[in-house]
Amino acid sequence: MPNETINNREPFNVDEALDRLEAINKRLAEENIPLNEALELYRQGAVLAERCRKQLEGVEKELITLQG
Repeated sequence: MPNETINNREPFNVDEALDRLEAINKRLAEENIPLNEALELYRQGAVLAERCRKQLEGVEKELITLQG
């Protein structure tokens, strides 16, 4: 999956993103990973983590509003 791209226009699914982050983490933990691949995976992971954070913040705000 190292060549997967992250498309901000596609519907975002936190569960799928977390699965992808886990796969990225496992690949980065492997020995002898090429530097270019490691950098690309790190970039993808950072983008996914930020999107997850924003999504979860939105859900948290909605829950607070509903409890209001």
